[in-house]
Amino acid sequence: MKKGFLLLIKYIPIIQMVGMLVNNTLYYFDIINRYVYILDYLVGNSLITTILLYVCSYVFKFCNWYRLIIISNLIVITTNIYDVIFRIPISNLELLVLSYIIYFLFLLIIIVNKFKCSKRTSN
Repeated sequence: MKKGFLLLIKYIPIIQMVGMLVNNTLYYFDIINRYVYILDYLVGNSLITTILLYVCSYVFKFCNWYRLIIISNLIVITTNIYDVIFRIPISNLELLVLSYIIYFLFLLIIIVNKFKCSKRTSN
């Protein structure tokens, strides 16, 4: 049971990241609009779950790349909530592209850090 819990905690941020991107893309292009809410319900994210995952990352001593994925999810959630409340003066397409850019930058940071860490351990 503990191993299953650890696997879930370890891969939920990645599943959420992919799910949020797919969900936002489907919503923007009005593809299966009726089912977008189901996807949002299944793989959506909230501030509480993000905090829980971040705390679990320290409790179970996960890598730094794990926390970077959680932070990127938090930034995308925050920008989306800010847009809902205050209406950022950008189009929906620009907001979608912003999400992709945020995730791309964080994935690039993760990859660069992985290569730096692997070079340090090999020397």
